[in-house]
Amino acid sequence: MIAVVTGFVPIPDHPRPEAEYRKLGERLLSAQVPQSDAVLMAMEMKLTDCWLYQWLEWRGQDFTHSVSDNPKKNTPAYHIVQSQKSELLMEAARSHPSTDVFVWIDFGIFNLKGMSDQVLIDFLRRAKDEQSIAIPGCWSLPYKYDDAHPCWRFCGGVMVVPREHVIEFDLAMKQEYISHIRKTGNLSWDVNALARLEKNRPDLPIWWYAADHDSSMFTNFQHGGIH
Repeated sequence: MIAVVTGFVPIPDHPRPEAEYRKLGERLLSAQVPQSDAVLMAMEMKLTDCWLYQWLEWRGQDFTHSVSDNPKKNTPAYHIVQSQKSELLMEAARSHPSTDVFVWIDFGIFNLKGMSDQVLIDFLRRAKDEQSIAIPGCWSLPYKYDDAHPCWRFCGGVMVVPREHVIEFDLAMKQEYISHIRKTGNLSWDVNALARLEKNRPDLPIWWYAADHDSSMFTNFQHGGIH
């Protein structure tokens, strides 16, 4: 069995209205996926309940945050919310002990070009037996990393994580965030953390496949890809 995991954390004054996000999330959760193939689940929480918000509060020190060309969107709250994905995968694994593979899919994924129920269904059928952590991305190796801007080595909107790797993936992502903030004093995008993780943790079975910020994150996936 495979499970789709998504989540929503309202961010005050975010450029995209909450109602629009909720409409997109409802579209994902209403996808006509055969129940025999997959479970669709969504979790909603407050910003103050996110693990990184609590860690930053406990740390009690000032920090900077990356904004690139969109400071209204790329706020500390936005970065904190993006960091919550691996923990929500953990929560899903706890609540669904018989599920073998968990797939993170962004709440607003149906805003992307080419998305449809069939695209999602076909992807889930191919991914249900995946044994490695599969994450689509735009940039192949080698690429230049600059924490002032998003690193599109990985797209971030889709992540396939088998049960056996969920705990380690969550722990590794949190360690990467904490280590980077302690080293630089800066909070940046989850995709930047993923890029650093790929480099710093070669022991993790992460494999990349080429995609863009559209339905190719689903259609380009092939089970058992090469690292």
